[in-house]
Amino acid sequence: MEQSFNRAPKYILQGEVIYGRGIGKLVGMPTANLQITCENSLPPVGVYVTEVLLNRERYYGVTNIGTCPTIDSDEKVSVETHILNFNGIIYGKNVEIRLFEKLRAQKKFDNFSMLLEQIRMDCLAAQEFFGVKPIFTQLYMDIKKHQTKLGKAEIYLSAKEFDILYMLYSNPDVAYTKEQIYEAIWHEPSNGCFHAVENTIFQIRKKLKPYAGGHDFIKTMVGYGYKFQGK
Repeated sequence: MEQSFNRAPKYILQGEVIYGRGIGKLVGMPTANLQITCENSLPPVGVYVTEVLLNRERYYGVTNIGTCPTIDSDEKVSVETHILNFNGIIYGKNVEIRLFEKLRAQKKFDNFSMLLEQIRMDCLAAQEFFGVKPIFTQLYMDIKKHQTKLGKAEIYLSAKEFDILYMLYSNPDVAYTKEQIYEAIWHEPSNGCFHAVENTIFQIRKKLKPYAGGHDFIKTMVGYGYKFQGK
C-alpha cells in the first residue's frame, strides 16, 4: 500500500472484480480482472502504470488492457491489473483503476518465463514512476541482471531459487502459500505436491546463511507458507 500520487491520471476505470482465466497466478502475477461494460469506452490497448483504489486504500500496480496473445488466441478484450505487494482475494469488490502512463504496447512472448520477465520489468517501471524505493539495506536483487547480493557478497542462485526469492522479496508484505509459490514458479498446478518448493527454500536459505549474520530472510508461516522478512 502506498500514499496517493499527486499527478492527474489520464484515464479512470471503475467496476467490479470478476473471475478471469486464472493464468496470472501461473506466472507469479495474479491479476484483478475488471468487469467491462462497454469496450468502446476503454483506453487504447497497452500496458499502463496504475493506481488502484480498493476498500478506501491506495495501491500501485500495472494494468494490461487488451487480449492475452501469449496465453491464447482469444480476441476478447480484458482489463487486468497486477497490484504490487498485494495478495488478497477481492472477487466481487468494486475498485477504481487510475491509469497514468502507458508503458508499452501489447506483445506476444514465446513462453511464460519471457512474459514473467517483462511483467517484472513493468512493475519496476511502475515503482520508479511513483518514486517507490527499496526498503532493504542488506539484500539486493537486480531483476535485469538476475543478480543477488547480500552485503558485498554475490549469491549465485539457480533460476528457480532466484524466482522464488524475488517473488517474496518484491512483495514483502505478502505471505504466500506453498501452492501459490509452486504454481507461480513451475507454471503448473501443484496437485498438492510441495516438496519442490520446500527443497528450493532450503537451498536459498543455505546459500544466504553464510552472509546473513544469523538472520533468516524467509519467514516460515506455520501451516501456511512463506513470507519475506527484511533486515
